[in-house]
This record gives sequence, C-alpha cells and structure tokens, in this order.
Amino acid sequence: MMRTIAPLLAKAIASFAISGYAAHQLLLSSPLAPVVLHHPVCMTLTCLIVSLAGLTYYLRVWIQDYYVDWSYTGNNTNRNLTGHTAVVTGGTVGGLGFAAAELLYRQGATVILTVRTTKKGDAALAQLNESSLSSSSSSLDGEDRCRASFVLCDFLSESSVRNCAAELTTKRCKGGGIDFLILNAGISGRHAIQTKDVPNKHTSPNNNSNGDDDTATTMAKIWMTNHVGPWIFAQELMPSLIQAAKRNPSNNPRIVWVSSGAHKKSAIDWVDPFHLTSRKPGGGLTLLSSYGQSKLANIMHMREYQKRVRECLHHHHEIPKTDDTPTTKSSSSIERRSGADVKCFAITPGAVWTNMFFPNIPILWPIFWAVLRSPTRGAQVIKMACLDNDLNGGEYLSNCYVKESQGIDGCSNNEEQWKQLW
Repeated sequence: MMRTIAPLLAKAIASFAISGYAAHQLLLSSPLAPVVLHHPVCMTLTCLIVSLAGLTYYLRVWIQDYYVDWSYTGNNTNRNLTGHTAVVTGGTVGGLGFAAAELLYRQGATVILTVRTTKKGDAALAQLNESSLSSSSSSLDGEDRCRASFVLCDFLSESSVRNCAAELTTKRCKGGGIDFLILNAGISGRHAIQTKDVPNKHTSPNNNSNGDDDTATTMAKIWMTNHVGPWIFAQELMPSLIQAAKRNPSNNPRIVWVSSGAHKKSAIDWVDPFHLTSRKPGGGLTLLSSYGQSKLANIMHMREYQKRVRECLHHHHEIPKTDDTPTTKSSSSIERRSGADVKCFAITPGAVWTNMFFPNIPILWPIFWAVLRSPTRGAQVIKMACLDNDLNGGEYLSNCYVKESQGIDGCSNNEEQWKQLW
C-alpha cells in the first residue's frame, strides 16, 4: 500500500508547490506586481488558490487517467435514431445508464430501461420526458411519450434476468429487434452490501471460515450482478440483435459493455471467481479486487461474444443457448466481415459522479465536482460506441478514443482466456 501512496503523495505535494510558485512568479512579473506587493494577503490567497487548483487537476488526471475530457463529435453525432430501439440496463435516474438513455432518447430512439423497482422506473420515465420536453420547443405528443418504457430486472437473480429478456423479445421488441444494447447495470461493494442475499446455488464451496462471510457474500453479489447476469441477458437477446442486423444490413446493431479502468490490475480467479479465495495466501478478500475482476470479465466476454455472434451471422450457425458452452469455428479472429453485422464494444466512462461509488454527502460535493465526471460526460463514450461508423467491433473505448485494454499480463487480450471464461 505504501508503495502506491508514497509516490502519489509526493507528486500531489509537488503539484501544489509548483502551482503556487508559478502563480507567485507570474504575479511578480505582471502589471499587478506593485499592487500585490503592497497587499501580501492577496498574494498569499492567490497563490494558495492556484496551488489548490494545481493539486485538484493532478488528482483529476490521476483518477481519470487523461488530461482532457472529450465529448463524441464524430461522423454520426447528430444521427436521427427514429425507429431504432435501445435497451439500457441499470436506468436509475442520476446514473450512467440513464444518462446514456437520455442521449439516445433525445435523438429519437425508442428506449427501454431495466430497473429494479417500479418506483425507479416511473422516476426515470418522468425525467426522460421532462428532459426531452425541455430540449424541444413544443410539447411531447402521445407517440413521443410512448418511446420510453421500463422492465423490472434484478441481475442478482437468474430467473429475473431470463424473464426480463423473454419480455423484451416476445413483447417489447418483437418484430423489429434491438439496435442498441447497453449493459450498464452493475454494483460496487458499497451497493452490494445493501442488496438481498445471493441465491444458495451461487455460494462457493470454498467459502472461507475466517470471519469474512459478509465480504465473501458481497463479492459473490458483485460477480453475479456485474458479469453472470449480463452474460445470461446478452445471450438471451442474441436472436433479437441478429434479427435487427438482418433486417437492415447497412445498420449494424451495437452492444456496449460498461467496464472500468479497475480491470487494469485484475485477473480472473479460475478456482472461485465468486469469492477470489485462491487469489491471496490465506484466502484474503478485497472488494476492489472483486469489482476489478468483474470489469475485466466484461471486456473478455465482449470479445468472445463478438466472435460468436459473427459466427452465427456469417456461417448460419444455430444461436447457442445460455445453458450450453458452444464451440466456434475459425474463432481466431474477431475481424469485421461484409454484410449484416453486430458490433460489440467495452467502454470505461472514467470516474463518474454517481451514488454507485460516492456517498451523497453535501460537504464533499465541491471535491466530487472538481475531480469526477458527470454522468452525461461519462456517457459520451457510450454514444460513440453506439453511433460511430469507423469502429470495427471488439474495441475497448475510453474518453472517446480506442484504447488498449489491460489486465494482469495483458489477460484481457488473451483469446484462450476469453473462451475459458465463456
């Protein structure tokens, strides 16, 4: 821990000092020099404010892993999405999924959100309609209001996931298929503690007996909600995505996995991914490791899914069922082929200010505002994944550009591990 904290602290102090010194020198060389020299308090306050600004910017760069926040301004940024259907999981107001849904909704898409409770669904629909109304000069007509709906789904429950997918394929999206599937629903350690228990069938026999039962249960919830649930959901919806691709070969449906930079120092625990008991001597458990593993799994799942959905499209394979582990032919490449296609992407939105990670404590709001991204800004990379025509499929996106994914020993790019995870 100290190996990580010590360099960070040293750089933070250096940023603070250098910013203050630079402000001091600039003031002395500016036309304001005579004024500030006669008012040392003003000089001190100015240098302190600039020092804090320099420190804040350093922390922001360290947290976000880039210097400038980019928005998507590509070739399709204002594309009319009328007649297209977007399914967004985790559509609670104030979250990243809702922000992505709002961006697509404003461009004409029909949006279907998954939420855990009716109360959250009603709030999301009201907010979508309100934001759409505020962005237009006329009131919404009845048809426009019908473009948004929600389905209840709990990604901790396999039956709930399958029921939600069945409702989407047989009722909500019947006939037209799905054009955009955004797999955003997920939990962190803080939220997992507040959710109901994981079903017994997902409890590992390797569960430790060192007083870490609560942590082990929380880790199991994270793995189930962030990876296993979305895996089942994406598999169940594959026919609808293929249907949309074949309906209009020039319009490639998109699937977006919301991953995280937390995957960089993670690996899959092949012995017990629900609890990571084989990761450290003595079965030591960390919630951050569990979250990072689940986000790594999102990237690996995306890449294997990309290969398999293209096999189904271009080699007329039967669509695999979720309880099977199908093999693939010619699966050494996920390169794009001509004709109908489904494009898959994993993205990281950066550190986004949502209640998933950050507590709603007003005194901390100025800090959060300074170093974190807003949900709308974080959703820009999702918009890129949904609309950009220059992407081939299979890429990992960050801050609206293609970035190489990582993982311990580059495991997110290891094809054998993609298949093993599947």
